[in-house]
Amino acid sequence: TVTLTTEKLPTTCTVDFKKGYEVALVGSNISITAPANKTVGRVGSTSFQVTANTGYTLTGSSVTCTNNATATITNGTVNVSNIKSNTTCTVVPKEEMKVTLVVNNGTGGTTKTLDTVGGSLTFTGVSPNSGYILDNENMTCTGGASITLNGTTATVSNINSSQTCTISSKITPLLKDQILADHPTRPGARPGINSAIFNTENTKTLYTASGKLTEDLNNDGEGELVYYFSGNTTDNCVYFADLYWRIIRINEDGSVRLLYAGSDKNTTSGHIGTTSYNVTYNNPRYVGYMYGSTGSVANNRNNTTNSTIKGVIDTWYDNKIRPSYNDYISKTAIYCNDRANEGYGSSDFAYAADRRLSSNIYTQNPSYKCGNNASGSLYSGTNGASNLDKFTASASTGNGKLINPVALMTADEVVFAGGKFNTNNGTAYYTHNVAGGGVTGDVGWWTMSPKEWESDRPYMFAVNNSSIPGPGNLNDVFVFLNTKGVRPVLSLKSCVKWKSGDGTSDNPYTVDTLDSTCSSAEN
Repeated sequence: TVTLTTEKLPTTCTVDFKKGYEVALVGSNISITAPANKTVGRVGSTSFQVTANTGYTLTGSSVTCTNNATATITNGTVNVSNIKSNTTCTVVPKEEMKVTLVVNNGTGGTTKTLDTVGGSLTFTGVSPNSGYILDNENMTCTGGASITLNGTTATVSNINSSQTCTISSKITPLLKDQILADHPTRPGARPGINSAIFNTENTKTLYTASGKLTEDLNNDGEGELVYYFSGNTTDNCVYFADLYWRIIRINEDGSVRLLYAGSDKNTTSGHIGTTSYNVTYNNPRYVGYMYGSTGSVANNRNNTTNSTIKGVIDTWYDNKIRPSYNDYISKTAIYCNDRANEGYGSSDFAYAADRRLSSNIYTQNPSYKCGNNASGSLYSGTNGASNLDKFTASASTGNGKLINPVALMTADEVVFAGGKFNTNNGTAYYTHNVAGGGVTGDVGWWTMSPKEWESDRPYMFAVNNSSIPGPGNLNDVFVFLNTKGVRPVLSLKSCVKWKSGDGTSDNPYTVDTLDSTCSSAEN
């Protein structure tokens, strides 16, 4: 408004406006859309467009002005107001918080940024290289953030500054080494071997056998160390080949021996079928897993003919294991069909396992060494110990007669595991499915241990069923007419690598079946 006073017409009035206020926007680590300098008149406000340079963010940044002007910054727009004189406004962007994830011997490492103090970032696709596993217990962040790993996703939380987080990897342990690590309690040989044992849980525990009780594979005169489970063990479960198994022991060759436990962890039919052990019975040779001709123990051991039960197991193996998993089964593991005895040729005689386990039911002397007598020495002579009773796929450790490296549990293994002849022990792990119930229902099951030739009939050791009164004990069963369950036993190679799990029913051990180095090894 121009107001004139004391008018004397005609007159001319000249209004000469002066230049407006100069407003400059400055700042480091930002880019300002031109112009960065503006002239502002009577409205007293203006705005600028800015972006943060790489590594910086406008979120949480500050802007200040001289001469009492005020400014705000929102979504890259700087609004300046209350301009009453020349003014300079300065933008100070905030440095982005960079988190770099490093995965040692793995993939998924990258760098991400965060502009919220105390926030979190997720990194997906985190995985170890072949031959390694991620070490969940060895993860660190240099700036105090916390890091967790869930499957292949790492989450970094409580980020207050730029930092580097590292997930370490370690070489994948062998299954046998993981089992040893998970079972630190090792009292030595099983106490109370002459009684059924352990009505309560017996977890984290491995027992040992060696010397005269185990096979000498390196020919140094001493049997190799064997680690075995016994009693009511609840952490020796394995999921392999889409089936559940229970670990019997770590064999002399380092392979891991597994007992079939069904296709479902709650199964009560944990066998692959029922059968007689053999199709006839009129000769001692029919105790053989394979057998030969008649007339002598030597002839019986020629191993030219499959037993009935071996045929059942081989068919199952060809269908279920061989197509995808045969390369991971030990060829050197020994399965003992112990035909050593003291009296072949008489109408009644006992085989070696009978002498070790049931001739005196108050004294049991189980052995992993094929051909042992009750005192831990080998039976000798014509009817004594023989390599032909050691069924293997490789001739380096046994008879080399197995096309399929699979057989049955032995009676000695049952006793080491907590069983006893004619004595109930329904709480031992071999009677259970992996969820803790009776694994074979009302069906007993065969071992591959001959017991005796009595009244011109051959008898094998078998395990009583695990659901009716009197479960879990060893007894003698006529090889013909009687049908029992078939529970295959196989051994994972010593080079098989652990993949996951702790052996419990909810988290059974799994193994790596994509390891080409192990698949080409004999054991």
